[in-house]
Amino acid sequence: MAKILLIETSTTQCSVALAEGGAPVAWKEERAEQGYVHAERLMPFVDAVLHEQGWSRTDLDAVAVSGGPGSFTGLRIGVSTAKGLCQALQVPLIALDTLALLAEQGKRLDPTPQQRVAMIDARRMEVYAGTFDADGSCTQAATPVEVDKTPNAFTGPAQFIGDGAVKCTALLEGEGRTFVDAWPLARDGAALAEAAFQSETFVDLGSYEPNYVKAFKAGAPKDPLGLRTKATLWLSALLMVLASCTSCGEPQQFIPYVPVNFQIDLNLPAYNALNFPGEAIALPGGSKGLYIYRFTLDEFVVLDRHATYDIPMACKVTLDADKITLKDDSDCSESQWLILDGSVLSGPATLPLHRYRTTLNGSILSIYN
Repeated sequence: MAKILLIETSTTQCSVALAEGGAPVAWKEERAEQGYVHAERLMPFVDAVLHEQGWSRTDLDAVAVSGGPGSFTGLRIGVSTAKGLCQALQVPLIALDTLALLAEQGKRLDPTPQQRVAMIDARRMEVYAGTFDADGSCTQAATPVEVDKTPNAFTGPAQFIGDGAVKCTALLEGEGRTFVDAWPLARDGAALAEAAFQSETFVDLGSYEPNYVKAFKAGAPKDPLGLRTKATLWLSALLMVLASCTSCGEPQQFIPYVPVNFQIDLNLPAYNALNFPGEAIALPGGSKGLYIYRFTLDEFVVLDRHATYDIPMACKVTLDADKITLKDDSDCSESQWLILDGSVLSGPATLPLHRYRTTLNGSILSIYN
């Protein structure tokens, strides 16, 4: 029986759960009314459920993450965090279909329907929908549907579940149909994750990408004269001019340029930690020092420690105990960045950390501007 951490961040609902032997044993959930709370809540939620269950991270046999369809922001945070944990703990990553989680929730709430349609809101009257039978087997994979244009896309009695289902009630209601307002939850993936673990259905940490909600194909143009396009081009040109103008209001801020061009031999004892994916070390160099992080066996991430909020303050970021989050001091902005790529996780900072280039040749890692 596997001990698995489950992460679900595909919508504004942030949830984590622990499962053992295919059953959820602890979970924590929160839904934001506006925006996303994943960056602030996800790792504290992970630590909270581990503490509640009396487990440590090293007790985990795998990490399972909801892989979409869903929002870019939510999935990026969830998948990046899951990858980082897997690398740090040297455990496999399991990717779960977000719509399957909704279908499992529907089965938990009411096991009687013979058909379930899981729906995630994709804007206006558009949804991503998947159809499942009474046992939870997928009969129609995630498909973009414009419900107002194709109300007959679904036939027969069914339980419609998800934030996309409720908004379409008026168009889809009929005999034998019920509608459940719900969001995907990590705990509903416990059995799915256990089955994937037992069958060794894992995804590659380096290449896996979640199923982001893609834009629907546009219909007839609503701007036949191209005025919107022309305005966009003019605005883009204006922004380029302003960006290149050092005397037009407040100048753009960049961290101070410091030439970086050196090599390290990973076989040397000083760099032993970098022999394992998910590990990082700090070295001098750059503007405020460097973090070197081994992302996969072949890929490294090197970030400058100069915080990118209010750059003249010259604050320095430090790596949190979770080995995933970089934070600046409380005297600065309390922003957070992701060590996997330097992107902003939370806080007033909007710019990613500066990333240096790398080349790996045998055991020699070259780092340069």
